[in-house]
Amino acid sequence: MLTRRGFSAITFGHVIVSAREPTPAIWRHELRHLAQYERIGLAFLPLYLWLHFRRGYARHPLERDAAEAPRLFP
Repeated sequence: MLTRRGFSAITFGHVIVSAREPTPAIWRHELRHLAQYERIGLAFLPLYLWLHFRRGYARHPLERDAAEAPRLFP
């Protein structure tokens, strides 16, 4: 189901769900989302969805931040 939607993994709070064994880069990306959740709290999901519908995936600030994680922590 995840791969049909274009995701290889997704984070819900403290739970990371993956369609298959995640690569180290995907782990770092998803752990960055977990850190965002820790910082933002329960507002994370509504904020994430609002930004997703307003800006799309490519311009999503939380996704851009998470995309930096594999480069920052090789």
